This record gives sequence, C-alpha cells and structure tokens, in this order.
Amino acid sequence: MALDFPGHGLSGHKSVDGPPQLLAEYAYYVAELVEALQWDKGTGSGGGVGVSRTVVGNINSNTKTDGDREGNVNKQPGTEIIDDNKADDEKNKIVLIGHSMGSGVSTVLCAAFPEWFSALVLLEGGLIARNSNDASRHVRAAVQRRLKSNRTLFPNGSRGTDGEMPRAKVYSNLDAAIEARLSTTRRMPGDQFLSYEAATDMVMRASVPAPASANSEAVVFIHDPRLQWPSLQYYTREQVEAFFRDVHASNVPVCVLRAEDGWPADEWAKSVVETVLKPGYIRKLSGSHHFHADPDSASSVAQEIVTFLKEKEL
Repeated sequence: MALDFPGHGLSGHKSVDGPPQLLAEYAYYVAELVEALQWDKGTGSGGGVGVSRTVVGNINSNTKTDGDREGNVNKQPGTEIIDDNKADDEKNKIVLIGHSMGSGVSTVLCAAFPEWFSALVLLEGGLIARNSNDASRHVRAAVQRRLKSNRTLFPNGSRGTDGEMPRAKVYSNLDAAIEARLSTTRRMPGDQFLSYEAATDMVMRASVPAPASANSEAVVFIHDPRLQWPSLQYYTREQVEAFFRDVHASNVPVCVLRAEDGWPADEWAKSVVETVLKPGYIRKLSGSHHFHADPDSASSVAQEIVTFLKEKEL
C-alpha cells in the first residue's frame, strides 16, 4: 500500500488553515491509514474497533488509554500486558518503507509505535536535524514565505477561504511538464539526476488537464504548491538522536539503502545513523536520489529489500 499524503499525488489539499508541515503530522496520517484499512482487525479473539490485533497489538484504534484497553489480555501488577495472540500478531505486523521525507516520517512513526512494525526500510533519507538556536529564524522564514506565496497563489485575496484553489502554473503540454520535473531534479543538492522514464511516470500521475484552457494539451500539476513552504519547526540533533535510540531499543529490524549520487549528508548525519540508529542492514547502491524509481536502479533497490526481509524471515 502506497500512501499519498495530503497535497501529494491524488490526495486532496489541506484547508487554508490546515496543520503546518511537520513530520509528526504526517505520521498521524499513516496511523489514520492503518485504522481506515482496518488492519487492526486481522487476528485475535474479540477483534474489532475496540482492540487492535493485526498491527498494533493491544493499542486501541479508538485512542483509549492503557487503562481502558479491551480484549483478550491479562494485566498483572508490575508486568507488561500479556497477549494470548502475540504469536499471531507478530506474523501480521507491517513492513514500513519510506523514501526521502517519507523515511523521516517512517522513523518518527516507528519510534512512537514500534509494536506496529516487523521491519523498517529507509531509502535515501532519515531525519534532518537543524540547529536549535535557529528556531526563531525558521519561524520567521516560514511566515515570510507564506505571506509572499499567498499573494501569488490567491490573487483575489481570499486566501482560499471561499473555496478558491491555489493558482497553478500552466504547462503547454505533458512534455513541458516533464522537462520542468527534470529541471527541478537538476537543481537539487549534489549531482542529482532523474531518468526521463521515471519523470514521465511521476508527471502523468501528478498532473491533470489545465482547467478552462483553450489549449487541449495544456496541463497543471495537482500537488499543493504550499508543500514548497519551509517548515515552521525542525527537529534538533538531540531529538533526532532520541528518535533513533527509541527505534534501536525497540528491536525492530532496520534496513538503510543509500544512493551513490544521492542527497548529500553531513558527517554528523551519517555517523548518527550508524552509531545511534545502528541499522542491521546498510547498503549503498548505484543511482541518484530517486534510485527506487529509475529503471536502471529500481530492480537493485527492490532486490536489496527482498534480501533484507528474507534474512529476517519476514
């Protein structure tokens, strides 16, 4: 199951005053997906909305507190909850895979709810840490960008409050939109590249015919342009290390796959993965940041994931 976050792919956009871009907010949407697909009803007696079995063990999907948990469990003073169906639950946990920003979201979610997952696979990413002393500067930059962008995205001044959609750039045809996607990759940090085939797949999924256009071939991207705004808040190094420690302590198997020409990372970012997260499976593969999408490298990425899962007997 591949999830389009709000404002991405075919998912709808957030409202004008919707939650800001925070990784923890995106982690919530993954948790919401688990509930929506009813993956919490797969095994165990007394299944249903009140008891989460397939994915989350004894955590209720209706957000009850620990003291209100229901189902076939026994709780003794001074001990953890004992689940009679634990063996079945282990077979039905989720293998969580995230790429780039999605790998950061996956790390946050796995740290918060490790009992949901049988394995964590991180492709070209992790958690980005920023200097805690720059917190006010991040807020300033985010606010200034939002004020400026709204004047362009909502030229009528409504800021979307009357249902007005953000203004989208019109491309004369699909080829022009594909070239724009390729150009974006070339401007990314490092020696990034993206195949024409991968760019075509991305654009075809992420574009629609331009509304009210005299040109029948004209297209617009349907992603929310506000996704390009900087975040109001970033995790500090201390917070990133805490997330990594929690994942490592949970004993969830972790696989990290990096691209040789991938997104540049500083020495701290590289070392903290190896010394704090301590993934049991790390590989560097040929390709760029989108090595999982390019035809020349996608099969290698898939094979490494399969090899990792087989090693863990998943």
